[in-house]
Amino acid sequence: MRATARVPDVGQLVVVNPVLFPKRDFMAILNYLVKLVTRTFMPELSRNMESEGTFDFNDPQGAQGAVDLSRFIQVEDNGSDVTIISFAGMAVLFAGMPQFEFRNMLKEDRNNYNLVFLRDPYRTGYFRQPDGGGDGANFYPELVNQTLARLGSTYNVAIGASAGGYVAFYVSSRAKIDQIVAFSPCFPPEVYLGLKNQLKVYFNLPQLFRSPGDFAEVFLVTIAAQLAWRKLRGYLTGKVLPDVTQLYLDTQPEPPRATIFYGERSIPDADQARRHIGVGNITVKPLDTGRHNCAAYLKKRGLLGKTILAEIEAGLAARNVALRSANHETTEPAK
Repeated sequence: MRATARVPDVGQLVVVNPVLFPKRDFMAILNYLVKLVTRTFMPELSRNMESEGTFDFNDPQGAQGAVDLSRFIQVEDNGSDVTIISFAGMAVLFAGMPQFEFRNMLKEDRNNYNLVFLRDPYRTGYFRQPDGGGDGANFYPELVNQTLARLGSTYNVAIGASAGGYVAFYVSSRAKIDQIVAFSPCFPPEVYLGLKNQLKVYFNLPQLFRSPGDFAEVFLVTIAAQLAWRKLRGYLTGKVLPDVTQLYLDTQPEPPRATIFYGERSIPDADQARRHIGVGNITVKPLDTGRHNCAAYLKKRGLLGKTILAEIEAGLAARNVALRSANHETTEPAK
């Protein structure tokens, strides 16, 4: 069934605070401050980024000559009918974890699912191709489709946190994705780029005194969103981000099953979740945290792997019920 409803109040015109410093000095200062705040308030994240070589926020150079795609995609073919496609976020980590750790978590019930890991070292929301050129918006969905065709799986799940969640939704509108599991996906852009939410984050004094770590993380992510926007808008048609919600709703034959987890005390993420209650086949699930990285909240409690795998099992069960119903309708004799 075609979904045609448009979500109200999800505009794409974004008001961004003016830059008060020359671009080069501004970026250097923010690069230093981001590292300082990350080490102070998110030591585990900073250690993970350092271990993966992603703790430098300066723009890497585009590839010269042949491109080593293993920097951008890695595939584990286990011969399964199910494939999990994981999109790294702006930290170039998977739900804040190195790839090997996230991979082990996805295998904690000893399933044989195929695994695909994608990352964007340029930190441009996958809008930049591996060779450094533009048109990543077309390159990555095609890369996912080609990979899934080689794997031959019939049930494909896209997973992502933050910017990775945004890309999981975007790619699902152009690739054969049956289910999405997202953690604090950052769309529409105004939830982090809009001036209203920015001011709410910067002056959220109750959270600052109640939970300085939560405050610092959301504050840092909000500033990082401004940096990311400055970088990626050069790769966007008309310097406008795609309306991911509408693309999701327009997915044929119907929008895939999707679950959004979010920290209920994170102002931008709670705003994002509210905008998507009852939209398409999306279910929103609040978590008792003020962090943007709500996946880390689950991980700390030993629940992240169980939560993701339970969502996938529920999606598979719903798919199987639908298949049995369809088979019954086609085999039932006419009266």
